Amino acid sequence: MAYKVPALDDMLGFLVALFKGLLPDRNIGSRFVWNWKFVKVVAGAVTDIHANVASALKDVMPDSAAGAALDRWIGIFAPGGSSVRKGATASRKSAAGRVRGTVASTTVIGDQLIHRSTGLKFQVNSNGTIPVGLYVDVDIAAIDTGSRTRLEAGEILEYLAPPAGIKTQVELQFALDQDGYDQEQDGAARNRLLAAIGTPTAGGNQADYVAWALVQAGIAAAFAYPNRAGIGTVDVAALHAGTGTARTLTGGEVTTLKAALQLLAPSQVGGTGGSLRVLTVITQVANVEILITPDGSPQYVFDWSDASGPATVLTWTPATRTLQFAAARPASMQAGHRIVFGGVASAQDGAVYVIEALSGAADSVILQTVPTVAPVATDLVYAGGPLTAKIRDAILAHLNGDVLYADASGPLPGALAASTTNLQVLASGLGTANPAGVYGAWNGTLLRGTLAKIATYTRGVRTQNVVTPVADQDATDYPIPNDIQIGLLVPGYVLVRNG
Repeated sequence: MAYKVPALDDMLGFLVALFKGLLPDRNIGSRFVWNWKFVKVVAGAVTDIHANVASALKDVMPDSAAGAALDRWIGIFAPGGSSVRKGATASRKSAAGRVRGTVASTTVIGDQLIHRSTGLKFQVNSNGTIPVGLYVDVDIAAIDTGSRTRLEAGEILEYLAPPAGIKTQVELQFALDQDGYDQEQDGAARNRLLAAIGTPTAGGNQADYVAWALVQAGIAAAFAYPNRAGIGTVDVAALHAGTGTARTLTGGEVTTLKAALQLLAPSQVGGTGGSLRVLTVITQVANVEILITPDGSPQYVFDWSDASGPATVLTWTPATRTLQFAAARPASMQAGHRIVFGGVASAQDGAVYVIEALSGAADSVILQTVPTVAPVATDLVYAGGPLTAKIRDAILAHLNGDVLYADASGPLPGALAASTTNLQVLASGLGTANPAGVYGAWNGTLLRGTLAKIATYTRGVRTQNVVTPVADQDATDYPIPNDIQIGLLVPGYVLVRNG
């Protein structure tokens, strides 16, 4: 069981009661008397001792150690051959940079950008072609490293050499809040440590290749494929932390990782003419739509009723954040209520938005924020509620490779867990393709059963119905001659709505 630190008031109450029991003739009935003040000082000291004991108890075990104690554990077991934490990483974000220009003009992976006020260098991390709308949102990754590269939304980057037809300035639509750390974080370091303890190095077994990849800066997940290209071969796939396409390595990063692995692998695999390959990861969109029914508790009901059917979008005005419906807005809809969009004529992502105010018009509302994807006529509007974002966030974490733990209130992404002590794994995160688990223990398939488990485990859910996908979805394990590639499922839309 976890060691519980008593609250100061609880400890004070206990000591006051004890004082009265042992010294009934002494006055401790007022906080102004000396005895009460003295007992409070003792309560503060005892509470502090409890806190130190609790901290020491966490540090004495590797699965809950943090900070300097975790560094000491890493130094003892040297996960992946490194006795220190990994260094600074570059920030990144999927679809973060809005590139403008003339129709059909292109920007490609590796086009360099600069943040003028800081001099920091960035690059375009996905190919983009300007459509009829005259802008395209592309992945952005920092070239420099550390927390200074975690720029906020609205910051302007400039091309060092603008491609033909492309405007110089690129505006960030999202904060670059993935990776971009000054050193490896406790959670990631702890996972590497536990893997090293559980699977000690063996001079080139499958776990060694994973550990050797993970010790490289910027690599958050790795998967080894023994004998995939023939007896004695080893293929490795690696990913960054983050969301969607931003997790994949660029061609240059693949080359760098292979060179690092060759120095560590046995000579017959990593040497000249060896059979070691680092695979190019190809992303494949996985859409999820899941219907949930709350258990009837007042704190879990949906904000407004769409029982008679969803509302339909007529127009969206970004300048005023006004959403107009094709008919009068539902009578139960109020300011502060949550909504989610279902894409019909646009590619919505299922994100949850909040109504700031009801418009003067009976068919309109004003949203707190501008949707990531602009809704258009015929798109659908469903009710949101206290369960919507929680389940959606858990499914996104699963798709983005994070382990989900069974917390008291529902699924807890590993990235949010201060410690995994006494937590049970609810669902492992998705990795690169691994059909039928033939290459190892990781999961590369989006399982309907796992989605159902995530939803039903969430406190407040009575029933669920997974609408999409209609069957388990596998990432592609590319055959020869394209086997230098490996598939990875990434989130498309994740829509959680009233069932």
